[in-house]
Amino acid sequence: MFTSVDSDRKTIEHLPDKNVHNSPAQSNSFINEIKSVIACQFQKIFSKNDEYTKLQITIFGITFIVAILVASLTGVTIGSTFGFSVFIGAIAGIFYLRLLAKSIGKIGKESNRVSQLQLLVPVCLFIFASKLGSLDIFPAMIGFFIYKPSLIYYFSRS
Repeated sequence: MFTSVDSDRKTIEHLPDKNVHNSPAQSNSFINEIKSVIACQFQKIFSKNDEYTKLQITIFGITFIVAILVASLTGVTIGSTFGFSVFIGAIAGIFYLRLLAKSIGKIGKESNRVSQLQLLVPVCLFIFASKLGSLDIFPAMIGFFIYKPSLIYYFSRS
């Protein structure tokens, strides 16, 4: 690696037409910066004392675990395409649930009613599954509704 340093400008310039790679120090600092941003976001999410936020995180976690279990079982017993479709549908269901929870969290503060934006999620899932050959529509829709048994389980154990 050939570089020249101009001490007056305090910059590093790479000479043209040479095989130049980023130094490990530069890439490590970038990776460390990304790690700190992600850690800060996780700390913000998990440090909230808000009961509603903790409820959301718990329900999303239960739904994700149920989605993995159902997708794995259906993938092994019925077929990998069926299992993959169920999993993608479950992820769309979690996204739908997140948008719904966000909209409900704004009631009284910023708006008087629930937003209709989350209704686009099942429509987009249906269109995506019908256009993509590796997804089946019926298992994707079954996967979409996996959040409902998770909600029933969570509220029945209390």
